[in-house]
Amino acid sequence: MAAATLTVSTEKREDNLETYSLVWLEPAVNKVKEFIEAQSRLRKLINHLQTFEDVEQCESYIKSVSKENRIIFISNDRLGQEVVPRIHLLRQIFTIYIFKSDNKRSNDWTKNFEKVKGIGMQLNGLVDQILSDQTTRTRTKVDEMFSINIFNTKSHQEKSTTGLNGQFVYSQLLIDRLLSMKPKTTDRNEFISLCKTYYKDNSSELSIIQEFENDYVPNRALWWYTRESFLYRLMNKSLRTQDIDLLFLFRFFIRDIHQQLQELQCSTPLRVYRGQVVSNDELETLKTSLGQFISMNSFLSTSLDRRLALSFLTSSTVSGDFQRVLFEIDLDPTLEGIKPFANITSNSFFADEQEVLIMLGSIFQLVKIDYQDRVCIVQMTLCSDKDNSLKPIYDYMKNEYDDYDGGDTESSVFSFEEKNFQQAFECHQKSLMIRQKHLPTDHPDIGSSVHCIAGIYLCLNYPDLALQYYNKALEIYQKSLPSQHQDIAMAHYNLGLLYAGKEEFQQALTNFQKASSIFHVTLPSTHPFIGIVSQDIQRMSDKLK
Repeated sequence: MAAATLTVSTEKREDNLETYSLVWLEPAVNKVKEFIEAQSRLRKLINHLQTFEDVEQCESYIKSVSKENRIIFISNDRLGQEVVPRIHLLRQIFTIYIFKSDNKRSNDWTKNFEKVKGIGMQLNGLVDQILSDQTTRTRTKVDEMFSINIFNTKSHQEKSTTGLNGQFVYSQLLIDRLLSMKPKTTDRNEFISLCKTYYKDNSSELSIIQEFENDYVPNRALWWYTRESFLYRLMNKSLRTQDIDLLFLFRFFIRDIHQQLQELQCSTPLRVYRGQVVSNDELETLKTSLGQFISMNSFLSTSLDRRLALSFLTSSTVSGDFQRVLFEIDLDPTLEGIKPFANITSNSFFADEQEVLIMLGSIFQLVKIDYQDRVCIVQMTLCSDKDNSLKPIYDYMKNEYDDYDGGDTESSVFSFEEKNFQQAFECHQKSLMIRQKHLPTDHPDIGSSVHCIAGIYLCLNYPDLALQYYNKALEIYQKSLPSQHQDIAMAHYNLGLLYAGKEEFQQALTNFQKASSIFHVTLPSTHPFIGIVSQDIQRMSDKLK
């Protein structure tokens, strides 16, 4: 049979792979040498820069940006006075800087807008302030995007991958799978290639990328993570937004950080602190979740010094829809089933900070929320995923996901529950597209992606498309794997199921028999799947009588 022709989505990803971006409104922004040089300086810390000469185009762009992103807006005083009143309350507008082109123009209009952080007659001085403020944000981390998942033990949606509990479990399984994937020698090269493309016009960042390519070793993962560079900015956004494409490429780095945290794991209980600016909606969600479990969608940087964490927090300026929150977290390393945490001071790029880094996906229980001196204090304790309230649902969902693990660890990250089919399909398409770009046509990993797409088509009741993709996967496996490989057996078994559903019983029997002959070689004689396939063979034989 002719090989199936595969088509994959070429959906354009979001332009900005970092959380922060710069938007500069100025009629001469791309015409005056001083402005062009300032753009180059600014991109050393914030890569994504959009310039506009027209107010309406600028305002339209700002409104199109996700509310989860953070825009640093720059304008001259004349245009700023016109547009700031209309954009100031937009959540994506994080902070505003005004360049005074006319000393005679009054600054009084800015007093009504708390997001205006700087007004300057000298452009270099204003750029200095923007860079200094951004460096402070990076060091204190209080203004980072806040992204959590909540597990409500009182909810009635335990056995669903939709809603809050489903997202909580999905995130846990995603992290587990990223850590369990076998590293490939091409991982780092693919990642570096993407970074060079993304930062192609940023000479400062390209220099750091080259240094990373030349010098990176796994036992320096924490040093690289804590350095202000592309690594920290790209990974934290991809984790918080669960950008599957980027996370696949980051998995080697996540594994290396996890390994270092395990090696440096603290041996005694600690109380650590993290200052965070949190939206009113997010804080309200926390308040209604007292006693419940939360997990962070990123690595959590904390301090042993409460006063330092509090000083970082109180020095930040918050607008009306945000509040200052100090997280007080108790960590007990003796608990079984926790993710690692460690004092990374001696391994950090910033060796003068008493930083304790907590592994991404760590689970905490919300204990208490109160206020001290207009700062919200949230007390939490680190929990095990073996907690009595969590273990049953976690095991249930893990088994549900594992049932669809078509032999491809990377692709089996995704849920196959009905409401998640579209997401699963898109993610597998992206995985296939990445592999087709970097691997030979008949590489078994491409076969695995094709195999998983076939399974989704079958579940969505598109048997003809499923048949096309199963046959293509089998063709790739047979060219690239030993004849007795288990992936070949799984492809035959799934073809058997498909043909049985189409009532083409002879084809089903043939494929079940081929699967069985391989399973008898690759699996223990007592493995339950051998019995399952034998029952399928008997069932098809009975149908043919």
